[in-house]
Amino acid sequence: MRRHLRLPLPVRLAIQDMVADRRLSLCQILALAAVLAPLLVLFGLREGVIGTMADRLVRDPANRLIVPVASGGFGADDIAAIAADPRTAFVTPETRAIAAGLARLRNRQARTSISGLAIQPTGQGDPMLGSLPAPEAPDRIVLSRAAAEALQAGPGTALIAEVSRQRGGRFDLTRLPVTVTGITDGPVRPETAALVHLDLLTATEDFREGLAVPALGWRGDPPPDRPRRYARFRLYASTIYEVEGLAADTARHLGVELRTNGAEIRRMQALDRNLGRVFWMVAGLAGVGCLVALAANLRAQVERKRRDLAVLRLIGFPARALVVVPLTQAAAFAAGALALAGLAYLGLAAALDRVFAGDLAPGERIARLSAEDFGIWAAVTLAAALLAAGWAGVRAAGIAPAEGLRDG
Repeated sequence: MRRHLRLPLPVRLAIQDMVADRRLSLCQILALAAVLAPLLVLFGLREGVIGTMADRLVRDPANRLIVPVASGGFGADDIAAIAADPRTAFVTPETRAIAAGLARLRNRQARTSISGLAIQPTGQGDPMLGSLPAPEAPDRIVLSRAAAEALQAGPGTALIAEVSRQRGGRFDLTRLPVTVTGITDGPVRPETAALVHLDLLTATEDFREGLAVPALGWRGDPPPDRPRRYARFRLYASTIYEVEGLAADTARHLGVELRTNGAEIRRMQALDRNLGRVFWMVAGLAGVGCLVALAANLRAQVERKRRDLAVLRLIGFPARALVVVPLTQAAAFAAGALALAGLAYLGLAAALDRVFAGDLAPGERIARLSAEDFGIWAAVTLAAALLAAGWAGVRAAGIAPAEGLRDG
């Protein structure tokens, strides 16, 4: 014969009492839900607004970019030290801006060309590349979308890169056949540019300075026998929250002034802090009020049913069993209020998303409340309800059995 699981008697009595006073119980649940629902919406708005701002900052690699304000002289060991920092996502040295360009890039087959095309050194992990592999040799390049459209080129297209210089009153022009390995939609600056192997960038700088580039067959004076120094570098922090610290440490190590987009990040962080303070002030005030109201209501119910509870003591109920009654009712009130508040939040959050749909990108929400956040809210609400019920529980435990005879 199967045995059905039965709730402890004090729990069943508490539930039966709530059912008997269903109107009062419903009013208590509605009162709690009326406090919880605005708090859930306010918390969801804070998380949604700040989360959306942070996501937008994170999605734009420019917000993680750190560059020198002025040209300097950075060696390979300096770049290696920056790359070794765990806060670094990507770093590449750069030549002087005047040398970072091609005289012309031509597509003979399509009869198109771009004059004065900017070239940017790149490598694996460069946000400008997106998910594309980095060029592995000087004769391999990745074009920005704008450059590819202007040249009518795609992956595998053969192009001619031209580099020019003025030397001793004479104009020199050298050419290098290159192949397009990919088209990037990453945040390339300027928009019309090519991403190249670092060796091609240093080769163009050497050629413009009148030096030979034996690896590419470009003629000129013998290159000096000294370590190369780079005028600039392009550095990306791993997250927007690492930008300020990484920039400060790098500037101190290299003795240079660096530029970041830190103002936008600080603005978002300040808004997060201020909204957090406002939220917790409101939540604290509402929570204390809710706790006091629930405690007073449960205590009033104990006083109203004092004779009934005394009779229970008289027939053998231990004091600790009576404590369970207000605790059970408080937990039930909290569960019901959470359910109603959650439904109210979902409806209002959906309405807010529709209202602000024009300002939101796909996947973004103006109000955001994760299952984990709601679980934390549920745990805190339940704990607060049980705490509020403690006062009523102590009073119930203190009822003497004789009160049932005296009042009878």
